[in-house]
Amino acid sequence: MQYRRVCIEAVAHHVPRTVVTTAEIEAQLAPVYRRMGIKAGFLEGVTGIRARRFWDAGVQPSRVATVAAQKVLVRTRFPRENIGALVSTSVCKDYLEPSTAALVHGNLRLPPECLNFDVGNACLGFMTGLTMVANMIELGQIQAGLVVAGEGSRAVTESTLANLSRDGVGFAEFKDHLATLTLGSGACAMLLVDQRLSTVGHKLLGGVATAATEHNDLCVGTAEWMRTDPAKLLAEGVKLAKHNWQRTRERLGMRTERIQQFALHQVGKANHDAVVRALELPGDKALRVYPEYGNVGAAGIPLTLSLSLDEQRIAAGDTVALMGIGSGLNTAMMGVRW
Repeated sequence: MQYRRVCIEAVAHHVPRTVVTTAEIEAQLAPVYRRMGIKAGFLEGVTGIRARRFWDAGVQPSRVATVAAQKVLVRTRFPRENIGALVSTSVCKDYLEPSTAALVHGNLRLPPECLNFDVGNACLGFMTGLTMVANMIELGQIQAGLVVAGEGSRAVTESTLANLSRDGVGFAEFKDHLATLTLGSGACAMLLVDQRLSTVGHKLLGGVATAATEHNDLCVGTAEWMRTDPAKLLAEGVKLAKHNWQRTRERLGMRTERIQQFALHQVGKANHDAVVRALELPGDKALRVYPEYGNVGAAGIPLTLSLSLDEQRIAAGDTVALMGIGSGLNTAMMGVRW
């Protein structure tokens, strides 16, 4: 996929005020740690995650996605009547039906002609949503579109802590559910527009996606738990990412040394280090968000981009790579000329 007329007008994030440290989570697991002979500090040492954030109990994905979208609309002052699509991409959803997108669409009072629907692709949902909206703009079907994600980790974390605290839970089960304790909360929104309407000219160059769905059982989750095979998931995910990065550079004509910032999906230290090493990326150009926010699902890549902008790591004219791996296995990478 290559684009000639698609621009990112703005990206914004919204995160919870409640910070839950890994030390606090480990305190709840103290009896489990004692039974298994695990020392305090194990979870942070393995994942590199110091903290994650929780929304207040009962806060729905549509509510926080709406806040992030409102930030984008206020910042850009883009006319709502020109928005032709809204796509919600989070793993978390308010209900099975209606779509989370319908709720956000209603909250924002977008025009009735504006398409609204959910896209699900695990942690790659936001990237998939970007692709769908960009395709519609490139084809001239719409002038602009919003992509949103609202992720929450309170319920699944609390459920997992309760399950791991049951009598008889062994280390194998503890390891299988360890990744659930890395999950964080956050919301993001991005406005894509036809370049003729853009006031900033941040061009979306295109993207490449690759699948290895023979590994679709390495990370499986519900609203109450997530089970992973950490070692194999890491190995196969990095292998897939390496292959896709080669394809992305060839298709988009991108050279690693000319890219100023890499916005990676945030999982944890082992994953981040392995991707940087295997793809031969400059580590100082890949902001680490996971230590303070954890794994925020589909919001991870846009959150990393938004925080990189806040920290002035990206300047006008810079080339930025958006890069993610999601359970399935799938990977997607996109280039932006800021």
